[in-house]
Formats: sequence, C-alpha cells, structure tokens
Amino acid sequence: MRRTLPIRCAPYPGEALDSWLEFIGARLNCPFTDVLNALGLPNRDPAMAALVLPRWTVLTTRDELSSIAAVTGVGEDVLVAMTLQPFDGHAVAIRPGQRRVRPQVLWGRAGSRFCPTCLADSGGRWQITWRLGWSFACTRHHVLLADRCPACRRIPRLRAHPRTQTPRPGLCSSPAPDGGPRPPRCHHPLTGTPVTAIPPDGALAQTQRLIDTLLQTPGRTVRWPLYGPCGVPLDVVLRDVKALATLVLHHAAPEDLRPVAAPDVLDRLERYHTRPVPAGAQPPPDARRIDPPSSVTPGDAAAAAVAATTAIRILRATSIRTAGRAMRWLTDRVTADDRRLYPDSLVARSSTLSPVLEAALRCSRETTLFPVARLRHRTVLGSTRPPSARHSRADMLPTALWPAWALRLSPRHADGRPTAQRTDELLTVACLLAGNTTSIQDATRLTGTAFSRHTVSAFLSELTRRCDCVGVLRALILLTDHLDAHGSPIDYARRRALFTARPRLIDPETWLDLQKRLRSAPSLDARHAQRWIFQTLTGSPPRLAHPDIAPATNSEREQYQRFRWRILPAEHELLHHTARTLLDEHGIDEPLQWTPRLPARALRHLALPGPDPDSIAPAQLHQAVPGGNFSIVQLARTLQTTPAHVIYLLSQHPVDWSGPRFRRTQHTATRVPQWRTWYEQGDVSLQDIADREGTSLATVRLALLKNDVPLRPSGSYPGRPRRH
Repeated sequence: MRRTLPIRCAPYPGEALDSWLEFIGARLNCPFTDVLNALGLPNRDPAMAALVLPRWTVLTTRDELSSIAAVTGVGEDVLVAMTLQPFDGHAVAIRPGQRRVRPQVLWGRAGSRFCPTCLADSGGRWQITWRLGWSFACTRHHVLLADRCPACRRIPRLRAHPRTQTPRPGLCSSPAPDGGPRPPRCHHPLTGTPVTAIPPDGALAQTQRLIDTLLQTPGRTVRWPLYGPCGVPLDVVLRDVKALATLVLHHAAPEDLRPVAAPDVLDRLERYHTRPVPAGAQPPPDARRIDPPSSVTPGDAAAAAVAATTAIRILRATSIRTAGRAMRWLTDRVTADDRRLYPDSLVARSSTLSPVLEAALRCSRETTLFPVARLRHRTVLGSTRPPSARHSRADMLPTALWPAWALRLSPRHADGRPTAQRTDELLTVACLLAGNTTSIQDATRLTGTAFSRHTVSAFLSELTRRCDCVGVLRALILLTDHLDAHGSPIDYARRRALFTARPRLIDPETWLDLQKRLRSAPSLDARHAQRWIFQTLTGSPPRLAHPDIAPATNSEREQYQRFRWRILPAEHELLHHTARTLLDEHGIDEPLQWTPRLPARALRHLALPGPDPDSIAPAQLHQAVPGGNFSIVQLARTLQTTPAHVIYLLSQHPVDWSGPRFRRTQHTATRVPQWRTWYEQGDVSLQDIADREGTSLATVRLALLKNDVPLRPSGSYPGRPRRH
C-alpha cells in the first residue's frame, strides 16, 4: 500500500492540478521530484523525446488519477475537474497521445494568464480556467488578466516546474533571460504585476461573465436567438466567436471598437498589433507557435477581450439578417483591405463556420452583391442553406411562369405595359437560379428558353431598383423552397419533349364546327386552339411550338393573346377535354394544369408589383362582364384592378359574353356531353331530357345529331304513349 503524504492540502476552489502539486511541494519544503515520487507520478513523459514532465493539467491518465487519489485522499472526480479534460471538445481540443492542446482549434493556447490579486489572495494558487484562451478578465477584481511576467516577459506555466527545485507559489518559475544553458528561475513576484482595470458592468466584464457561465456546463445547449429555438452545442458557438474575432483582430479599425472598450484597453490592443516582441525576450522555440495571427487566441488579454466581445455582440443578434447588418462594417473592412469576401468563398476562409454564421456573413454583403448572387445565396431570406446544384428543379418549372405568379411578380410601366419582354420566362429562369449554382446559360437551356446573361441580369437589376418590387426576390425564393420541399405534380420537361414537335393537337374541323355554332363571326383559323392546347400542356409560350402552330408575326401573337381572354366556356371545355385526352393517350396521370400555393402570411408584407389573382372571385367577374363586345380597361375600372388582372381572370374563368341566340347555343354546347350520357347510358328519352333542361325537344334532337349520337326509333320505349 502506498504511503500517504505527511501533510494534506485541500485543493483551492477552481485550482489547476499542477498548481496544487506545486503548493504541496512548497508546504513540504521539498524538491518537486519528491512530491512526484510520493504520488507515484513519472519524472518524464515517455511520449516525448526530451526529459520533460507530462502535462498533467492538460490530461491525466486513469492510473495517475488513482495513484494521486490514494495518496492525497482527494476524489478522482475532483482531480479531473482540476484539468482541462472537462473542457475538451467544448472550449479546447486535446491531443491525447501528446497531452497537448491543439492551438488551431477553439482558441487553444499554451501557458496561463493570471490575475495578480487572485494570486495574492489565494497564496499563489492558479485557476484552471486561466489556461483557457476564453479567459481574459477577472470578474472579481475587474481587471484584464496579465499575460506575461513583467520581469522576464515570458508566458507563465509554459512548462512544468523544474523537478529539482522547491516550488515557490506566487513567483515566476520561468527561466531568467540570458541565463545560459541551465538558467536560474526568474522568481519575480507575480502578485505585483500591473494590470488594466475595466468597468465592472462594462462590455468586457459582461462578456467574460457570459463565457464563464457557458463554461460551467460545457455540455449544455446554447439557445441564443440567432441559432434558433433548438440551439446549438457550445463548441459551435465558440468556433463562430473565434472566426469573427479573427476578422476583428485583423481588420477592425480603432474607431470601430470604441463602443466596446475604454481608450486604455484600445491603446493596449494597438500596441499589441504594432509592437514586436524584443529579441532578448522571445519565448522558447516550442512556444513560438502559440500566437500565430489567425489560428489561436491572441497573446494579449486586451486583444482577446475586445475581439471576443465584438464577436459575441454580433452573435447575440435576434436573427440572421440582423446579425448580417451588425457585421456589415466588419466585412466592409475586410473587402477594403483587398481581401476577397464573397459569399461562395466564405466557407473557404474557415471550414468550421456554422451554417448560421455563414448565412449572416452572406447577408452582410447583400447590398454589394449583384441580384443574381442575391438569388443564389438567398440573402433576402437570411437562409442557412448555401447554394448547391439543383438542375432537377427545371423539370418542375414551366418555361413561362405560372400565370397567377407571373401576374403577381411582373413589373409594369405606369400604362400597364410590362417592363421587359417575355417577363414570365425570365421569372422562370430566376426561379431556377434561386439557391442554385447552375449558370445562367444552363438555366435558360434547362427551362426550354433562351436569354443572354446580360438580359437576365438586367431584368433582376430592374427588380431590385423598383420600390414596388422589393419583395419579388423573396417571393421567388419562397416559391422555389416550396417546390424543393413538396415537388410538383407535373413533369414539365417530359411534356416539353412530348408535345413541342407535334404539328397538330386538335382536329381543325371539330374546332371550326364548334366555332360556327357559337359565334356570329367564327374564326376560320384553328391554330389559336392548337396554341392554347400546347401552352396549357407544356407551360411554354406558343412561339416555341411546332412551326405550323407557332405565331410568326406580332399581329398573330396579339390575336392569340386576345383569343385567350375572349374564349367562351364551351370552347374552353372542348380544349380542356382535348388536352386531357392527349395526356391519357401517353399514360400521363397528372393534372392538366397546376399552380403552387403559398400561405397568405408568407406574402402578406411583401411589396409585389402585381395584384393578388384571388382578390376577385369568378362570380364577381361574371357579373361585371357585359354582353357582346366590351373594353378591358373599362372592366378593370369597374372591378378596381389592373387590365392585366382582368385579362388573367378572363383566361382562367371564361365568361359567356355572346348575344342571346349564341348564348343559348353556348349553353347547349356545354350540356351536350351530359345529355349524351343520359340518352345512351340512362335510357332517358329526348323529351325527358328536354323537360329536365327546360328546352325544346328539337333543340335536344339537333344537338345530339350534330355530335354524331345515333337516335333510337320513335316509340321504342315500352309503355310510352304514341304522339299523334
């Protein structure tokens, strides 16, 4: 059984393991090696080539913990709390085989800062948290921690205490400068080290208290508003703090930091940036790596305090967009230093950024980005989703945006004319670019259209310049998010491949026969009907159809647009039925048409150039349309909306505007399919059909004959009385 120590000393609250071992040696007044032998600890680290002591304060093995506990009577859990092990993976990253802190991760550092007054009050006992790069201030005495011994200018506790010497708590144990190969110890009283005072309720002290609270329970989830209701682990937050603090240290100007720290602290920070370490006071060779400019905690507590406080102020923002605005000054400084800080290069700057911080950095550059980049990086939403290749979305998009959305999102001049030709096609290209790395050329090709990069960029720039289009980019991104999440019931790419090359989609004779029965001046050109079916099936404008169908002149294009909103209900039903039949012939089980719907609350506060398509009900439209010819402009005034809105409503909800005689014919044409079903499948007589519909027997007979329905001989119904 191992003998216990003649004098037992309880660890000081929060004390580091090496400090406690040295204090035991001081109380026993014996060389440090005697304490190690009594505790059963090795006098050299077998993992190291040099004869150096293991770094017990970084990591202590299970056997070492058992040995120390048996000799001192201190529990193993207490001993573990005196090392950096509880902070591993949260505030530091430890290399177990070497018992070293990885300085490039989580602001690790070698050595220890200290508070001189705390050392004096405790009799020279060192706190374990002083070893962390996240400790830069003493919230008890309201000072910044000291970084170096004022005499030798070395960082304390870089190495273990010399084994052959008796520890002297409160004195510097670093080698004296210019002491030769075996220098004596410095032994300067560290309790008298000058320090910089900070306000007790100032930003620096508040930041240190916040960090101390987080470090007390490293496994607890951090629930700052920026990270959402579910929160994130502590190490994610600290990595983000480090990334932002690095930018602050390298690029912030003194005037940027005045709201954070007092002038004396900023003066100390400026001296840290500009004053080189004297040649005679260089740290040991293995310690030179503790303060590279961008990977580890700064070598001065003032620099760490100001950088961490500034970073945490940004990360305590209420939203991603708010954080982006809060750090805009910082990213402006970065770009002013000729450093490339563009959304797609942010991850390359640091592979440890959280998605939330990446999104905030993207948002900080929003005002300097081209509109295409704002779409790709979704900055208007503050989205955490970086751009990615989403070519498959093109299959869910029509070549020309859905009419309802095109009406809502298309910018127009004061006279109602669109600001750009083929706006609906440009909006589809913009939908494909949202959150997507696809090039503009590929986006136009995949959606079945053709635009130059300049045309697309100019259109998006127009959207961002107009005050009535502020919400268009946001609406486009919300629309694409809906598609990515829920998909589309229509494969537009398949339909484009099937029907674009077809020269005929409806029998012209069938169409012309219906026209003659419905209109006093029927059109002898059936190509408008072909174009309607092509556009309805594929979502593409008629100009992309087969040459036999596509309009060749501006006059033909205008006539077709007029045809779409002057179409009669019976004509609409025939075209709809024909298009549905074409899909059935190809075994396509999809709706003929479809429009994605977003919750009204998502668009409620967005500035969009067009009216809500659903703001006028079809019944209200039908009541407002007069019989015969009518003016679109006058109808728009009656309905208190725009002409574009009226044209959209008429094309979606056809109105019977024909005269009385043709209106009766229109009703008859609409009811013929039902009459045929009754007559052929329900054995209902012509007279009974006429009675049900409130029309004449001759009307029913003529309608069925014109639709090639074979009529039964008169009096063929059992029990039916003969007419005389």
